[in-house]
Amino acid sequence: MVWQKRFMLFRALIATALAMAALDVAMRHGSKGVGGVSLVILLVFLYWILVWAVYTLFAVTCHRIVLLGETSVPKYGLLSWTSRETRFFGWLFVLFFYALLIVGPVLLVTLGAVFLGVPFFKGYEKYWFFLGAVGAIYVFARLAVLFPATAIGERRNTDWAFATTAKNGWRLVAASCFTGPLSYGIHALPVDHNLFTDFLVRLLDSALWAIGLVALSLSFRFLSMSPDGGGANNALQQTADGGR
Repeated sequence: MVWQKRFMLFRALIATALAMAALDVAMRHGSKGVGGVSLVILLVFLYWILVWAVYTLFAVTCHRIVLLGETSVPKYGLLSWTSRETRFFGWLFVLFFYALLIVGPVLLVTLGAVFLGVPFFKGYEKYWFFLGAVGAIYVFARLAVLFPATAIGERRNTDWAFATTAKNGWRLVAASCFTGPLSYGIHALPVDHNLFTDFLVRLLDSALWAIGLVALSLSFRFLSMSPDGGGANNALQQTADGGR
């Protein structure tokens, strides 16, 4: 059971969680007063690349412990990069691109309609944008099984992900996003935003992310064990004894 692995997960994830918290605090407080739009854009770009890279190690470690056991990763988690992490990192970009393809047109149409004074748009901008966001979240949830699959060494594609998650899209949305409101609530707390509190909030975020990753891993396992899971079930069995 996952609950029995909680201390293993904590030990294996704490290093990358601390790294993400440090990056977040450095960006929030270190970028204040930075002059020049181009420099700010560069810092933001570098920040997200670093965060996604560390998150990749964090997520792959979590998925492998849940699906393959603690011996599938080093004692203190994955701290080195392989082709597996590169594929995982690549899927982050692919799914981000998919989200842009959905949200982008909705945003452009909404802004254009507001500018032209089209009825049913002005004053309701956030609702139209929310509609696009829901579509992006749904597609993301359908494709999210690519992450645990990649973490355990499988090479899958989007067609496989859509086939595997057929008729389970909204269940996956609920399983993947239920920690979102909790994270929003933590960030909405009326606390003084200093280095210490921001660092703690970011650590709490990482804990919620870990819970979401565990839920995604268990969803992937369930779908893999179903008759429609295809080769995913075999892959889980074959990689159960896989190396680090």
